[in-house]
Amino acid sequence: MLSERLGRYSAAGQLPHKTRPIWLHCASVGEVRTAAPLISTIQKRRPDIPLLITTATATGAETARTKLPEGVLHAYQPIDWPGAIRRFLRVYQPRMAVVLETEIWPNLFFTTKRFGIPLLLANARLSSRSMDVPAMVQRLQSATLARVDVVLARSTEEAKRFSKLGVDPAHIRALGSLKLAHSDDSAIEPFPLGRKAILAASTHDDEEQRIASAWAAAAREEQLVPRLLIVAPRHPERGPRIRDTLHRSGFRVALRSADENWQDADIYIADTIGELESFMAASEVVIIGGSLVDRGGQNLVEPARLGLPILFGPHMYNFAEESDRLRATGGAQRFINETDLQQAIIELFRDEQGRKQLGTNAAATVSAAQDIASLYADAVLEHVR
Repeated sequence: MLSERLGRYSAAGQLPHKTRPIWLHCASVGEVRTAAPLISTIQKRRPDIPLLITTATATGAETARTKLPEGVLHAYQPIDWPGAIRRFLRVYQPRMAVVLETEIWPNLFFTTKRFGIPLLLANARLSSRSMDVPAMVQRLQSATLARVDVVLARSTEEAKRFSKLGVDPAHIRALGSLKLAHSDDSAIEPFPLGRKAILAASTHDDEEQRIASAWAAAAREEQLVPRLLIVAPRHPERGPRIRDTLHRSGFRVALRSADENWQDADIYIADTIGELESFMAASEVVIIGGSLVDRGGQNLVEPARLGLPILFGPHMYNFAEESDRLRATGGAQRFINETDLQQAIIELFRDEQGRKQLGTNAAATVSAAQDIASLYADAVLEHVR
């Protein structure tokens, strides 16, 4: 990994002789999963062109290996040093570069442009918070984005923000969120809980206690509320600390990484990697982490795809397009604070039909957006040389 980050690559021999790949950069796990439908679509339309995926993390590399179609080549992204980037470009000689979401690397963009390689941003996003930066940083962002040929934005609002940073509006298109695109993932096997449960997915520090308190209060008031809360922290290494905090608050807590028995627990800490979707599939309702505290929210598309009722808090600016669309179609509900969350949980389990309809609407919203991958593939392939 380190040698590739420094621009020393040996895997280029896996490419067909004198064949220049389409290069897609996906920082880590989330971007790889987002890009998967686009990659599959491009591969089907242009099987003659190899695809090269770069990631910056080992978990992103593993996700690329397990989630992307056979034949897609992976390499680690060179660090943002001119020499490392030049070595990467000389080895792989990509015919174009597609960068997912908000990865803005000055040296990478400048050097790619200098090599005459078309550069696109796909599923490009800029939150309102990202515009509130010092003038010096904004000037650097603008100078970097000036090297981009096309910005394929998630929403019209984000397209406007790119324009404010100096990108020519003629080079910006709003295509919708690629995260909503249809996924070819195989059926997900539910985790064998043997109990009804609510899942708090991808939680951050200071959320677990607050969500647990709201859930416990709801469960005391409404007997139909599941008596098991699953907490899946965004950073699994926090699992033992979360267990200790919740235990001190009087909860019976079991830790997945320690293989502790959840059958008699109030709260099960799912502090492992690669099992989140299995826990989702086994749950009755999903609460989106990172939304009760000011972290911008986490991905709510996977539970929507599974047809699950979704609750999220007031801070969803990282997924504004997706959360707004799901709310508008009746596929998700927003809560403001712990008291509001408690009431939302109670109302969902008092109204079984309404709860099921919420999940049905969520799945239908994602299904209706499955042509987005084709829109992105069209836009990318227009620039293939």
